[in-house]
Amino acid sequence: MTGAPPGASRENAAPDEDDKNRIYDTVTGPLWRTTVYEPVHGGWEFTNIAGARLLDDVAATFRVGPLTHVLELCSGTGAVARYLNQRTGCAVTGVELNAAQLACARRARAEAGPGMARVSFVEGDVTRWQPDRLYDLALVVDSLSLLSDPVAALRNARRALCSAGWLVFADTLAGPEMTAATQRRAWDLDGLRPLPGGSRSDDLFTAAGLVDVHLVDATDTAVACFQTIADATTERAGELAAVVTAEELAEWRTATDFYLDAYRSGQLTYWHGLARRPRRATARQAA
Repeated sequence: MTGAPPGASRENAAPDEDDKNRIYDTVTGPLWRTTVYEPVHGGWEFTNIAGARLLDDVAATFRVGPLTHVLELCSGTGAVARYLNQRTGCAVTGVELNAAQLACARRARAEAGPGMARVSFVEGDVTRWQPDRLYDLALVVDSLSLLSDPVAALRNARRALCSAGWLVFADTLAGPEMTAATQRRAWDLDGLRPLPGGSRSDDLFTAAGLVDVHLVDATDTAVACFQTIADATTERAGELAAVVTAEELAEWRTATDFYLDAYRSGQLTYWHGLARRPRRATARQAA
């Protein structure tokens, strides 16, 4: 979850960022189950803020169905892929570098049985991975801000899309009140590099060769998410005390409070967006 207590997919980590990468091996633990998955996402293991509401909107907007092939970059433990497949019957390919999360995704897929036959997960750094087919739709949810080179990932998403295919993203951007202290704290807690705010966020997509960029402010979703996490952490403290240490619980509270305040105060913002691969010219048009 970008902008969350430690636990989202982490890609393209440089050697000196190995400690940050290990943060993201903990998302199957009781803290996430008790304070995020159950109260925020109704039991689905979404390690992101957007959750099912975004995915349902995507499925409806793009008429996702059994003939649709979806690519998910930074697919983590695979909950997004499994959800879309279960709801729509679409084929989904997830690309993930974190070995622990990739193993979890493949295990959950196997446990789900033959109904998940059209879901697959491949190991790869999304800034370098190259597709062996084209996709109708690409998703990157709460992960661009965890990459050292988000434009490289977006370029690969563009290359993987069919002509005029769409990329859907959700992520944390720097807000108008962003301070250096908040930026540093987000990195220390979560390896988070907020994407540039304002018109500079459009530049990320245009630099990757995408067009028709459209962004929608969804910061209220992030505030609601972290308020729910904070409430669950308090209400279920006794239950958590039996499965995590006092130090772990205190660190979780501190991180949750930090992000809740940062989104509320406009230091961080949360956005959903769309961008499209340009339509390929036909031979006649190119002549």
